Amino acid sequence: MGLSYSKGTSLLLSAPRRVGKSSFAKKMLNLAEANGWKTMYLDLQGIYAESEFVKLIKKELIPSKWWNKAGEAFLKLLESIKLNVGNIDSNIWRNNTYAKIKQLIEKEDKILIVIDELTIYLNHLLAQEKGKEKVEFFLEWLRNIRQTTKVRWIFCSSVGIENFTAMHQLSKHLNDLHSFLIDAFTELEAKDFITRLKVDEKTQFSEDNIQYILNKLVWYLPFFIQIIVEEINHIIVTENKQLSNDTIDKAYNHLVSDSHFNTWDERLKEYGDLEDNAREMLKQCASPEGVSREGFLAILTSKEGDLEIRKLETVVSKLLKMLQNDGYIIANNGNYIFRSPLLRDFWHRRFIL
Repeated sequence: MGLSYSKGTSLLLSAPRRVGKSSFAKKMLNLAEANGWKTMYLDLQGIYAESEFVKLIKKELIPSKWWNKAGEAFLKLLESIKLNVGNIDSNIWRNNTYAKIKQLIEKEDKILIVIDELTIYLNHLLAQEKGKEKVEFFLEWLRNIRQTTKVRWIFCSSVGIENFTAMHQLSKHLNDLHSFLIDAFTELEAKDFITRLKVDEKTQFSEDNIQYILNKLVWYLPFFIQIIVEEINHIIVTENKQLSNDTIDKAYNHLVSDSHFNTWDERLKEYGDLEDNAREMLKQCASPEGVSREGFLAILTSKEGDLEIRKLETVVSKLLKMLQNDGYIIANNGNYIFRSPLLRDFWHRRFIL
């Protein structure tokens, strides 16, 4: 990709969870620094309030040395940013504070800022009093900086940003971003990755072993590959087993019975009023042959008999897009199936058996 963001593009990293969005973004920061850019990484996981976001910005700016040329003027402006609203009207505090932050970063020519776990932070804001107002202000502030300064941004989150903005009619605030897709490994990359993972000397994978693993996984997410290799290695070392297809099968079955995929279950809470129907659709996808769009519509019609067919069609369309964006399902020969057999078998054991 090189330094294409130097041409004025800010990126929205588009990929399901566990594909490696954060790792990719950090590599871009390192590449930017090597080319003389000033950089900042803001992880918003655990940030619940506007004041906490402002505190994080201040914490990252002080050691960044951006202010070397600006000197005292920069430090005075930084110190003037108040963390607490106090007796000030919240709107006045918000406008003043964010205007000062913009002032601090807008004068530099080459700045790259990564904001990670953006959607998690936006959900925290949304749950507060006047939450929608806070979210809209924040997103519009970011958009204004992108359009009026030379600062470049990379946004990523383990919870789908596109789904969040679509659900809350906020997509217009992100429509200037360039969506950059990060996909899972190719088969060749996955094979190479397995050979590089650290395992016990008893665990030496043959080409046939590796192919058998990949045939079971189908979707080569680095995380999925890593946990099954770790489980295979654990079984060989602790149970004194030989590496075989049976050992690989046992590791696979352990994983689909374990808690590794709980976050895929928990994140459906972010679907709000659509959660129940999303869960119903995923239950139907847990069969290997999958379900057609018409099949989903029939299932939801029987479940939501009081809804007009047109409204149900809208619900199905929206959920199909959301579930595909988040990496749960994929279209296959006219039907929708789980993108990962590993996730499908977890879902079947957890919610159907």
